[in-house]
Amino acid sequence: MKLYVSANSPYARKARIVIRELALEDRVEEQTVSSLEELKNIGPNAKIPVLITEDHVLLCESLIIVRYLNDLSSGTLLPSEQKELASCLQLESISSALLDSIFARSLETNQRKEDERSPKLLERERTRTKSCLDRLEELTVDFSKEVSLGSISIVCALGYANWRAPEDAWAEGRQNLKRYYDHFMNRDAFRDTTPIFNVN
Repeated sequence: MKLYVSANSPYARKARIVIRELALEDRVEEQTVSSLEELKNIGPNAKIPVLITEDHVLLCESLIIVRYLNDLSSGTLLPSEQKELASCLQLESISSALLDSIFARSLETNQRKEDERSPKLLERERTRTKSCLDRLEELTVDFSKEVSLGSISIVCALGYANWRAPEDAWAEGRQNLKRYYDHFMNRDAFRDTTPIFNVN
């Protein structure tokens, strides 16, 4: 299989962590994409990540890709018990919303001239970001130390926040979430895929 990535994409990072946690490195080749034109030649959505399966099926969107990869390894990154599964999916869904919110703000501030930016959009997304962070703080009071798609999604969102939204200072006043983040960042798969902050 082939996974198209960029080193600083938090969406691709989800899949990259899954590959390492599930020891799929021998089955999935990571290939860095350097231009939009190259992306357009790979798939119709022109977004990172893209996975080409062994059967030459193209999969896009990180949530779909990580589930596909998880299924290849008997689903070890999603709990089998219904209540635990729902809790894991709750973490994944909120952190996915958090990541999308920070990404929207980043696009607005980095891709538009200052006089073209929407203050309303930026304020709406700042509010959404804070709400997601506050809820994750509540949900990580007592957390499972096991890696899951939920923990992977949270760490990727917070790692992106460190880079693209440092002004949020997400760890201030959120000791539960900071402890959660630090716990998983001690693992090789999370640490080795840390975003490269000096790439625009």
